[in-house]
Amino acid sequence: MAHIAVFLMPERGHFLPALGMIAELVRRGHRVSCPATAPFTAAVAECGATAIPCVTTLPDELPSSLYDATRLALAEAESALPQLVDTFRDDPPDLVVWDIAAWSGGVIAHRLGVPNVLVEVLLSSNEHWSLGTEVLPARTFDPAAIRFFTRVHGFIGSSLPEFVSGARRRIALFPREFQPQGHTFDDRVVFTGPCLTGREFQGTWKPPPDRPVVLATTGTQVCADAARGMPWHLVTKGKVLSPAMNVETHDEVPQLAVLEHASVFVTRGGMGGVMEALHHGVPMIVVPHMTDQRLNGQRVEELGLGVLLDTVTVEGVRSLVGQLASDSAISARVKDMQRMIARAGGSTLAADVVEEELAR
Repeated sequence: MAHIAVFLMPERGHFLPALGMIAELVRRGHRVSCPATAPFTAAVAECGATAIPCVTTLPDELPSSLYDATRLALAEAESALPQLVDTFRDDPPDLVVWDIAAWSGGVIAHRLGVPNVLVEVLLSSNEHWSLGTEVLPARTFDPAAIRFFTRVHGFIGSSLPEFVSGARRRIALFPREFQPQGHTFDDRVVFTGPCLTGREFQGTWKPPPDRPVVLATTGTQVCADAARGMPWHLVTKGKVLSPAMNVETHDEVPQLAVLEHASVFVTRGGMGGVMEALHHGVPMIVVPHMTDQRLNGQRVEELGLGVLLDTVTVEGVRSLVGQLASDSAISARVKDMQRMIARAGGSTLAADVVEEELAR
């Protein structure tokens, strides 16, 4: 069988959504190598793939600006490439799968002359709808911007749009119905929906026997204050001061296990978390930090799957949790999207695309 290298940005929102695809490729007998920093080696091992150790330059939290995040992506790729290029030159893959923010994978594929497939955890772009146009402010080409894009061109060997479009296929880890202008995309972009695994490396979780569950991974202190005295059980990620009896705190939330039982999810709106919630039929309160998260939140609100907020307040959380958990119209739309995700194909279709490209 084939040797497949999978390059993912070492950040939760980019790494975790692709694990199901990796596990499915391993299940089909392929040898999968995946560069991974220490926090993700257990996830790679659980999938049956080989983790290639590397270190990261990324901060603990990405900036709110997608332009600033792109600058970090370049610095990360410049650091990762010398760590990895010799490993894959000595043990060349038959195909490279690389995440939209893991540019070192695309560069290695080009240097080795092997086919490559792009994985997208951000909304996709074509001639009818562009993520960059939607979320990046118009920039004057000041000296700093000129230096940055010159550096990008020198590293990847082309303009960024040309580099991305050089991938033979693109696997979008969300359904076509979630993509703005989704009907205008041709078969070069395959909308598989999320590729989920059990994630035993995150531990187990059991719901309380007698209360509905709300999960909050942002605005946790406000959500914890809102939960006090309410008839629901709150699970949070992060520290909470003086939590009530119905508030459960975690440094690391076993998110899929909690969402399986949740009634509402308070989230920043990264694509991975949004798709995990919709996979489990859970409406959302989206409170974005990054510009792409805001766009996801706008899409959630447009499709009637939840609400988008700039900030959370105690009264707002209490009101919206009750509304989202009881609104039959929202519930029906969330269930419709859940069915669309189930039909999209997930890990099976993503692995099919990779194998189709191997066979070309």
